[in-house]
Amino acid sequence: DTGGNTGNRNMSLIFTVTNVDQEFERLKKLGVQIVDPPTMRPWGAKNMMFLDPDGNRVVFRSFFK
Repeated sequence: DTGGNTGNRNMSLIFTVTNVDQEFERLKKLGVQIVDPPTMRPWGAKNMMFLDPDGNRVVFRSFFK
């Protein structure tokens, strides 16, 4: 028994959302630990990363044309 979170950081969950900036503001107000704020990427996505309560990396992204 490991007693809970093993600190394994080998997996990320990635979700496409309508507006990553709105989600960023909503999560900040909830006190979520933000790892990377929304950043435009060269391939046309704007990504942000945060940690869930178990320390897993979660990415929200929005695509722009």
